[in-house]
Amino acid sequence: MPKIEADVDVIAVTGMCVEERRSYARRLAAVRGFVLVPAEQTAEGVEVVDRTVDLLRRASQVHGIVLEYPFETPVMEIVGSLNAAGADTRLIDLVCVLDVGHMLVDIGSPDYVGLPAMGGEGEGGILAARAELLVSQIEFSSTIAIVNSGVLESAELEQAAALLSHLAPSADQCLIADSDHVHGEGRRPFAKRVPDAGWVSILNGEFRPKFHSRGVVACRYEQLRPFHPGRLHQALTSCLFQGHCGRILRSAGFARLATRPHITGQWDQVGGFFTLSPLALDDRLGADGEVLAFGQDVAFVGIGIDEPLLRRVLDNAALSDAELAAGPIVWAGFPDRFPDWSTATM
Repeated sequence: MPKIEADVDVIAVTGMCVEERRSYARRLAAVRGFVLVPAEQTAEGVEVVDRTVDLLRRASQVHGIVLEYPFETPVMEIVGSLNAAGADTRLIDLVCVLDVGHMLVDIGSPDYVGLPAMGGEGEGGILAARAELLVSQIEFSSTIAIVNSGVLESAELEQAAALLSHLAPSADQCLIADSDHVHGEGRRPFAKRVPDAGWVSILNGEFRPKFHSRGVVACRYEQLRPFHPGRLHQALTSCLFQGHCGRILRSAGFARLATRPHITGQWDQVGGFFTLSPLALDDRLGADGEVLAFGQDVAFVGIGIDEPLLRRVLDNAALSDAELAAGPIVWAGFPDRFPDWSTATM
């Protein structure tokens, strides 16, 4: 009986463009001597992937596995399943195959896609924004395999590399110049890399992108005062994401609304998609708990962002001196057009 290894090395391959992703995964498996599990199989669900990995672990002469995933598979699900206790897999690389020629168009896409149902049978009735799925794949990746770079001028390619570096500063970028080339072995296993997205690094004060380009901007907005929900809603719908402060491609962090005191909200925006959802209740923190943010702490990444104007717009949405002094009873009467928050399960 062949020896069963404790763990099997796995490279996960994601990407929006089916042909480029499939071709790259096939070549990568051949070069590394790994077994390829195509997207048609991984699309069947986590349990099917687990059974396939277990069978391959028991086979002799298997050096590792390349798992190609459909674009619709959430990247957090991929990472969670491969790093779960008892998974018997070692995720050594998470590759996002990216067609850089239309990256900005994809991030700005208004389209939705259906996520697979639990168990992988068809669609689960849950829709997700294509732009959000793409940016999450970029942010979680340890390697970004850039394809079709030849369609860009040198300045455009420089800008694209800088933008990717701002979204995923810890990821290695590899230009794939021809159909026979793949990236080499990663310098660091996935589990040993710093898994922070650019916005997390900005908020932690550890933002060190590898590439820079004129016009690509990252900034941090901090404000101790809560937002007036009416003015914030107006700022979001008429200014921030309409290009008046530059092209904001990604923003994320923590925010507080005056009408919802004691709740830290999660600010999450990609392209034209924005959500503000409940994240933590102050009165449910444990003995060792720490308040995520007392006011606003949001990171912004984009092209041509006018940082002073952005700050003025957001500061104008925060409570004035008189509003702050009025207190929560008055705040409760402010107009609030944001969706209701369910905090029952928080």
